[in-house]
Amino acid sequence: MAEDVVTIQRTKLSLINASRSMSLMLDKLRSIDATEMANIRNIVKNIDIESGAIENDKALELIQEIRDADVFNFDQDVVELIKNIESSQAILDNYISALKRLV
Repeated sequence: MAEDVVTIQRTKLSLINASRSMSLMLDKLRSIDATEMANIRNIVKNIDIESGAIENDKALELIQEIRDADVFNFDQDVVELIKNIESSQAILDNYISALKRLV
């Protein structure tokens, strides 16, 4: 019985560590989402501004292709990953609570 308590406690602590690691991942992803996406938006804005001064038709076609291809539209993946991690954390919290009740 005492071994069960120790093993359950270790398992609970492992889950708590996993949840903390997920929190760090979320902080980093949110930072990427906020900071890097602002940088990307500025780059796109600059491309739009600079393309107004370009007269070369080939260059303008390439810029339009880049816009049409949504090259800079990848923030959705980060948002989805954040949601998945948050969901996983909620599930872990439930297991952590259940293990706490056992000891």
